[in-house]
Amino acid sequence: MCGICGCAGLPVTDSQLARMTDTMVHRGPDDSGCYTTVKLGMGMRRLSIIDVEGGEQPITNEDGTVVVVLNGEIYNYRALRRELEQQGHRFSTRSDTETIVHLYEEHGIDCLQHLRGMFAFALYDTNRDQMFVARDRLGIKPLYYWNQNGALIFASEIKSILAHQEVSREPYLPAIDSYLSLRYVPGECTLFSHIYKLPAGHYIRYEKNHFGMQRYWDVTFSNGPYAKDGDYRERFSELFRETVKLHLESDVPVGAYLSGGIDSSALVAMMSETADRPVETFSVGFDWPGDELPVARQTAERLGCNHHEIICRPDDIELLPRIVWHLDEPIGDAIVLPMYLLSRLAGQHVKVVLSGEGADEVMAGYLFHKVMVWADRYVRWTPGFLHRHVVKPLVSRMPASLLNCAFSYPAALGDRGRLKVLDYLESVPRRNPEDQYRFLISLFDDRDKQGLYKPGGKMLDLPAFVGPPRHERVYLNSILALQYNDWLPDDILMKADKTSMANSVEGRVPFMDHVLVEFLNQVPSHLKLRGLGDKVMLREFLQKMLPGKLARQSKKAFYVPLERYFATPAFQELVNICLSEESVRRRGYYNWKAVRLLRDSLGNQEFLYAKQVLSLVMLELWHRIFIDQESGWVS
Repeated sequence: MCGICGCAGLPVTDSQLARMTDTMVHRGPDDSGCYTTVKLGMGMRRLSIIDVEGGEQPITNEDGTVVVVLNGEIYNYRALRRELEQQGHRFSTRSDTETIVHLYEEHGIDCLQHLRGMFAFALYDTNRDQMFVARDRLGIKPLYYWNQNGALIFASEIKSILAHQEVSREPYLPAIDSYLSLRYVPGECTLFSHIYKLPAGHYIRYEKNHFGMQRYWDVTFSNGPYAKDGDYRERFSELFRETVKLHLESDVPVGAYLSGGIDSSALVAMMSETADRPVETFSVGFDWPGDELPVARQTAERLGCNHHEIICRPDDIELLPRIVWHLDEPIGDAIVLPMYLLSRLAGQHVKVVLSGEGADEVMAGYLFHKVMVWADRYVRWTPGFLHRHVVKPLVSRMPASLLNCAFSYPAALGDRGRLKVLDYLESVPRRNPEDQYRFLISLFDDRDKQGLYKPGGKMLDLPAFVGPPRHERVYLNSILALQYNDWLPDDILMKADKTSMANSVEGRVPFMDHVLVEFLNQVPSHLKLRGLGDKVMLREFLQKMLPGKLARQSKKAFYVPLERYFATPAFQELVNICLSEESVRRRGYYNWKAVRLLRDSLGNQEFLYAKQVLSLVMLELWHRIFIDQESGWVS
């Protein structure tokens, strides 16, 4: 695990690369390295996981004509090494990184098809004078780039690109609009003008000042015909055991996050089955009745784990500026705070940690999956007049407290939440999964933005958010397919990477193993979502490993009790600074009256208002830290 960076088509010096790598020392505190020519350079910071003593990067082939730097892990490197040695390749290290060098010699760019793992790497072929930069299939590891005037700069983190003197700091306004909608920036754009994400499953080929990008992997789903259910259950058991075993490959201690939910419980159960010592497990809670800590603790005791816990307290809100710095772009989701604390705790005991990210996406574990499937069935079986003249009027008159009982969420929907439900009901008859999906995951929807943006201000007349392409397939598959475009790589996996690497911990996500993902995308819908049950096949698997009520418990949202945080002096100070009248008017994006009303609404204890305020605070922190470069926010 490392942070990598580089540039081509520009004069390069070791000192320039050192400035870029120094910004990512948290990603690799164990070692650094660089490779330079007159107009090309690659640098890295290393967190030593495989071949601790001999795996220094950059790594070359036998004659030094192929050079590579890698951020990530290649889980099938042992099998690949055996094949390559049989073909005559000679290895000088035990590192998984060196596998890429020899695979490239054998297969060229098609080496990507042989890799099983999480990775972002850069490879330089001196014979062709060609740079080859690639990102893994699901986007587990981040990679950003800047491409201007025939030059290329790339890095694992944006702050590394900003350390190059050729790169300016300017916000990209359309991305701000998208951020307000989704709480993260979707797609190839970033919040910085001219800095982009290399999309998941893509590579860049840079040769003679020519830049080209191409996709090498895409998600596919099966609409049938299907095999027997038992065949899928058996194959899932085989693949899940295989992927967990591969993800345990390490020369340093490995642990796991344990939330008390079925995803992490299944992982830890598999780890405990194969480990020769108690698994180190880590949980975070909030010291309130909705915590999953008791369930996580019971699971750890049952599996004989060496368990560690931490409480995320209201005063921890003061860590938000540092977290924004590590994220590079704001993610307006309070979950980044407990994730940061959890990885900091894990870093005191292990260097590698497994987590359950991605399981909800591939096996339909979210509430919105159920809502969309149920809504589609509802609109197919409910007469239009009944929907228009009975259901919608009933919901509009229903007390918010009663409506809240229909949703398994630990916070109140409130009056604003009821309006959101009505807006969703308005969209249901159109049966457009892309629009419904975007609406359900949005924070600031069109209704909110109408009042938020300042008339005549910077944020008006921006292009509307463009959703992912439409997929014609089984309805649940249509929903699941939408997540691969940006939800997974730009939000779920980005949070996991940035919060873990902030504390020099390698986060691994077995549910995102592409072999397992490709299999699960061929599984019939009823083995994922059936009636009120979600992640059906995973629950059946866990029931065999841990018989009892754990596999039968309903999914609980990992909820950060924001309403407890807003009363703290630390958060009040952040709000007063970031969302003051002077700050709002100076930024020029929003209508001050709308922001003031939003601040005043915090007293209503409605979670939508709380999330909106937090998102605006995170965005303003980003401006002050990265664009304005104000001192004092990050020590």
